[in-house]
Amino acid sequence: MTAGLKPGSLGIYVIHQTLQRGYLAGLSASFAPFVSDGPIILLAFTILQSFSKTPLVLAAISFAGAVYLCILAFKLFQADTRQPSGDAPDTFFTAVKINLLNPVPYIFWMTVGGSYLIRGTLDQAILFVVFMLGSLALSKFLLAASIRKLGDNFSDQHYKWLLKVLAVVLFGFALNLGWDGLAMVDGGL
Repeated sequence: MTAGLKPGSLGIYVIHQTLQRGYLAGLSASFAPFVSDGPIILLAFTILQSFSKTPLVLAAISFAGAVYLCILAFKLFQADTRQPSGDAPDTFFTAVKINLLNPVPYIFWMTVGGSYLIRGTLDQAILFVVFMLGSLALSKFLLAASIRKLGDNFSDQHYKWLLKVLAVVLFGFALNLGWDGLAMVDGGL
């Protein structure tokens, strides 16, 4: 739950989709970790086996994520109207890409999550993954739905400014990812 409530690039995107396209789009985006974390978990175990390569792999993911978040932030900054409610086909897949290009899930699954999976039985590992991802998705959506409820009371001008603030926050996450990538390159060389 804490990870879902902590601000991050996926959380900002879930909030944006909930505000702009409605509850169904936000719910769809919040469930992206159920698709993206499977490959991340497999990659995390592969990286754990060759730990010396980790900083450069994570740096590459960070740089790709930073570029992608800059593009999304730019699009969000330019958006100024509410779109019709409903789920756009690309909402879910965009959320999956955001999560795949964010090094935080990789770090989580290579450290905390990986240790829980390795120490438990197969049944315990499956329960851990399902409850972890379920609480993550649910908390992200509930936060976004709460903000949407408040946002319904916003005038169009307030809504435009809220989108711009979200774009700046998303751009801040992009800068942070880029900076982390640089630090990982320094540490990996």
